[in-house]
Amino acid sequence: MIDRATVDKIMDAVRIEEVIGDFVSLRKRGANYLGLCPFHQDKNPSMSVSSTKGIFKCFACGKAGNAVTFLMEHEHLTYVEALRYLAKKYHIEIVEKEETAEEIAHRMRYESLLVVTDYAQKFYSDILWNTEIGKAIGLSYFHERKFSDETIRQFGLGYAASRPLTLCAKALKDGYKKEYLVDAGLCLEREGTGELYDRFFDRVIFPIHSISGRVIAFGGRTLKTDKSVAKYVNSPQSEIYDKSRSLYGIFQAKNSIAREDKCILVEGYADVISMHQAGVTNVVASSGTSLTVEQIRLIKRFTDKVTIIYDGDAAGIKAALRGIDLVLEEGLSVKVVQLPPEDDPDTFAKSHSLIEIREYIEENEKDFISFKSDLLLEESERDPVRRAQVIRDIVQSVAMVPDPILRNIYVELVAEKFDQKTDSVLATIASVRRQKKALERSRRRFEDQTQSWQGGAQQPPEPEELNPADLPEEGEDAGAVSVQPSGYVVRDKYLAVPERELTYYLVKFGEYPMHFEEDMYYGSESHGEITVSQYIRDALADDEIVFVNDLYRTIFDRYYSFAATLPQEDYEPRQQRMIRYFTTGEDQAVNKAVFDLILEEHPLTVKSYEESIPPEEQALGRTVPKSVLLYKLRITEEQCAATAKEITQAQKGGQQDTLRELVGRLQLLNTVKNRLSKELNRL
Repeated sequence: MIDRATVDKIMDAVRIEEVIGDFVSLRKRGANYLGLCPFHQDKNPSMSVSSTKGIFKCFACGKAGNAVTFLMEHEHLTYVEALRYLAKKYHIEIVEKEETAEEIAHRMRYESLLVVTDYAQKFYSDILWNTEIGKAIGLSYFHERKFSDETIRQFGLGYAASRPLTLCAKALKDGYKKEYLVDAGLCLEREGTGELYDRFFDRVIFPIHSISGRVIAFGGRTLKTDKSVAKYVNSPQSEIYDKSRSLYGIFQAKNSIAREDKCILVEGYADVISMHQAGVTNVVASSGTSLTVEQIRLIKRFTDKVTIIYDGDAAGIKAALRGIDLVLEEGLSVKVVQLPPEDDPDTFAKSHSLIEIREYIEENEKDFISFKSDLLLEESERDPVRRAQVIRDIVQSVAMVPDPILRNIYVELVAEKFDQKTDSVLATIASVRRQKKALERSRRRFEDQTQSWQGGAQQPPEPEELNPADLPEEGEDAGAVSVQPSGYVVRDKYLAVPERELTYYLVKFGEYPMHFEEDMYYGSESHGEITVSQYIRDALADDEIVFVNDLYRTIFDRYYSFAATLPQEDYEPRQQRMIRYFTTGEDQAVNKAVFDLILEEHPLTVKSYEESIPPEEQALGRTVPKSVLLYKLRITEEQCAATAKEITQAQKGGQQDTLRELVGRLQLLNTVKNRLSKELNRL
């Protein structure tokens, strides 16, 4: 924690034109400075910097603030990181809480590893530019690859020679410790003698930077044609380098990614460098490794839009396919560009102008459904079995999308493209998501098993007490929120009706099996053996819906907690145990609500008509899905109404960008609402 006195000292020392001038070319105009705003595509200087007030303001995009906020926005730093940056720039010591001996040792070790990797990068770069062998082999290779000197310096490229120009010898001579050289992955130790030798030699060097610009690792490419020599040698995992959490080029690309609100993902070092040199600077690479969740989340810090560009050959296409589902699962919008078969991003960038590259990407970007279907259906045009497998594969990808609105849009696209019924696609997606959630639940249950089942039979969970924090404060404007006599909050009267209906089916028929009609997408072929409680839980979980009214949410949560403790037996004894649990607990409000639900009758005046109705449990396959659809429809209608209000406010405020976004959202919601209405009408 940085104390207030130190913060004041830092801010007193800061000259904002010096801080911003490190990133933007400023020119004096009167009392202020003017420059191109880095936060949008600025053609004429729109950003004014006041040295006397210590603030900046862009009169085009509206960005404004002081030196700290500029660094936070431009360099994507936290508040504390920005203060540290300024303290270092103005040589101000930051005194914080006293560190333990272990904390000091760990910090010093971590920093020491970064110091030796920084030293190594300068060493390799010096060999490249200032030695005959470096210029003759390394520099000439980069020039052959059409990398300019400016680009070579921008990415810190270098050359690792053999003896006598070894990193180990030079670093030890300059006082760097053996343990840090080894632990940073720069040097290896010979068994027996303990002699150090270089990991990288006779290779051109590609430094890998952290998001803040520190050198954390290296990739070395051989120039030999001998196939017995590995083409690439890379730094191993270390305390400062985790390849699954790193992206090549992220430091150079992060500002452009944030500014353009899109990240272009390629495969290799040269792909990134050539694209940057061509002017496409929002490009990073997974460096030849399979894309990981951590790498995707790193991208997500700057944008939620990803365009994958891999080689036009079969291997590149397969690599693109492998990464799609992971990107979708993390909630990012993904598009794919397929290059001509003879090209990769490196060669394509070198043979085309910036305008041509951007036009090609714009014209050839495909959503993942179109990409996968166009690619895979070529192989299955005359094979109906293979075609069905392709459709299932694409639907599997759609099922990974966490946003229910976006997922429903993809459902419409799949149904239209493959001439499938929307209901059939939805059923398959529901099945995939249930299986995925079941695996997650099984994994969590296994992890909790030791704690949950200790010595013999587990006792039913005790009813939870109502949390007073959930109630509105006295005098608080609760809007539609009201409190029942029981003390449970009614937060949304409009949703209380369908929530009550779903709770009725849950407590009265939760353990009963559902029987579906053959012409319904809820059919048993899609669901297999499923109970009412399983169906309701999975149907709501698919769209991440949670009851908003306290009474019904409490019953819902307690139902599934207790159901997990019940023995595996016939459904009727299980249902009796469940009803007994809910009607004999200490929570009188829940007891009364459940009694009211299970004893609820729908009186009929015509006896013959009453006798003609089949038992209610035989119609669960229709009534329960209908109740779920009605609940989802009401939620969507509420979202539509709320968005319409926001549109009205945006119109009054003249917020055009916000207005466009809201209109798009309302269109998506209306699409979902119309689909739900059609399904309800069909039932």
